[in-house]
Amino acid sequence: MTTTTQRPIICRRMVDMLKGGAFSVGDKLPGERRLAAMFETSRNTVREALCNLESMGYLEIREKSGCYLRSMDGRLNWENLRSRKNAEAFRQLVEALGMIAPGLVRSQADKLTATDMARLEKATVNIGRAIVNSDPSTIGNRYISFYLVLAEIASNDYLILLLKELGMASANLSCSGGGLSEVQVDSLFAYHVELFNALKGGQADTAEQLARECMQALRRLVLPEY
Repeated sequence: MTTTTQRPIICRRMVDMLKGGAFSVGDKLPGERRLAAMFETSRNTVREALCNLESMGYLEIREKSGCYLRSMDGRLNWENLRSRKNAEAFRQLVEALGMIAPGLVRSQADKLTATDMARLEKATVNIGRAIVNSDPSTIGNRYISFYLVLAEIASNDYLILLLKELGMASANLSCSGGGLSEVQVDSLFAYHVELFNALKGGQADTAEQLARECMQALRRLVLPEY
């Protein structure tokens, strides 16, 4: 089992452990080394899981002291999600955008006006600038902005609010990868330009597939270890 697959599983198993009655609110959890042995995984995976559980309201991580049980129920809300800064949070955010993008693109492909396309072109230019500056975190934020424009064009209040929240969450995240390769950059922007042209031509099927390709390229770019 890969580290990527393990992370959400370990997180769920830790929640089950916390709710199993062995700990009371305020108790200190075992250290990372012991938890890694208990769950038969690496300390890095344990550390990611603990950070997620803190952002979900289950734990409090005290510097140079350890992890303490804060709540049996957790408090998963947008305020907590905005405070996440680790790679797992970035993975989940990109994954969420990947679930939204294809359907949103398809729904709007044959409805866009010249004014709509002008807005999307401006958003595309901003993506290009972020790519030129080799800033993975900003690239992710600019992609969210592109789909926020589409949600506003669709006049879907729920999607507008969701994408705004994703944008605010992305502002706190940092990319865990190294520099961007020329191949990655070219691939991502090429897919996006094709997507823009498919939207301009009202090609719903093509635009939907290209949205998926864009999201896969974005994920490889900002999260090379996944």
